[in-house]
Parts: sequence; C-alpha cells; structure tokens
Amino acid sequence: MRTAVVVLTGGIGSGKTEACRAFASLGVPIVDADQIAHALTGPGGLAMPQIQSAFGPDFIAPDGRLDRDRMRQAAFHDPDLRRRLEHILHPLIQAEAMAQLAASHAPYTIYAVPLWAEGAGRQRPDWVWRVVVIDVSTDTQRQRVMSRQPISPETLESILSLQATREARLALADEVLPNEGSTEALQGLIESAHGRWLRSCKAHGQPDPASNQT
Repeated sequence: MRTAVVVLTGGIGSGKTEACRAFASLGVPIVDADQIAHALTGPGGLAMPQIQSAFGPDFIAPDGRLDRDRMRQAAFHDPDLRRRLEHILHPLIQAEAMAQLAASHAPYTIYAVPLWAEGAGRQRPDWVWRVVVIDVSTDTQRQRVMSRQPISPETLESILSLQATREARLALADEVLPNEGSTEALQGLIESAHGRWLRSCKAHGQPDPASNQT
C-alpha cells in the first residue's frame, strides 16, 4: 500500500469525529468505516439486497434504507441477529475501505474504525502502520453521549457493554491521544502527532508531503 495506514479508534463519546475533523483540517485523507457502512445501507446501497433477504421488510425504511433504529434495538437483544448483520456488512466495509486506502497517495491516511478492538484489531493486519486510540474515561463517555442525543441510560449501558473495554483498546494502541479536555487541546495533540508522523513517513520512504495528490 502506498500510504501509511493509521487506524483511529475509540469508544462511543470519545471524540473520534472531532479527531477526524482535526486531521482533515491538516490535509490528511480520512477513510471512515461508519460513513462506508451508511453508504452501504442507504437507499440503493450495496448491502441492502442481502439485508432484506436475511431480515425481511420490517427492517427496511420506506425510502429503501436500513431502519437503523429498529435494527439497533433488535441487535441489542439478539446476538445472533447482530452477528448475521456483521457477516453481511464487514466484508463489504473492508473491501471499500481497502479500495479507498489503496487509492491514497498521501504520506499517511487515517482509517477511522470505531470497533477496531472488537474486530480486526485483535489480529493486527500487516498493512496497519499505527493504531491510535482517542481515550477518555467511561464517565466522560456517558456524560458526552447523554448530553448530545436523547438516549436512555439503559440503552447507553447496552451500547457500552457491546464495545471493548477501555483497557482492551489501550492494549492495542501504538499511541494514545487523551481527550478529556477541550477541542483546542485535542487539536494541539493531533498537530504534534501529525508532524511526527510526517517526519517518520518521509524517513521511511513514504511520499513527500509536498507531493500529496489526494
């Protein structure tokens, strides 16, 4: 792969979206697994025929997209349903992500994967250069999620229970970016990491940042 791949991960409410925005503001390409999944499950999405065949019309919204709220609620209570959905989506997400990464000519590219520690990260692929965890405490996760969206405490705890523990994510990290403070503080950490990674990429033969064609 021409670009060095930096996997960016973190639990719900950790600030992955803000981190991606910060990297993007520095000209770093972002390959986002969540955005790919939304495209695959949107109207006319590549995954929709398989999803309709596997789960029936009850999980399809009127416009042809996946009814994510209904699927999310069902998946919380039915691990087998969740595994069947993952069996459909994960190979499609992986294929599209790899295509986007292969097309990048940047010194490094961010691959944002919320559930890295729950999936591919347990057996680290050889094409991954860095794994970076956006880290916050579980109390901060709860506060941020509850403040930004209407969600019951029970639903939030269900989501947290399905995700890897903080300790499991940190165990996979090559680098940790703490995000208990302000957006400006996170931006500063990202700018520092960006400079270090560019120097490392250049030292190891990645394209010069001035020749970035993405």
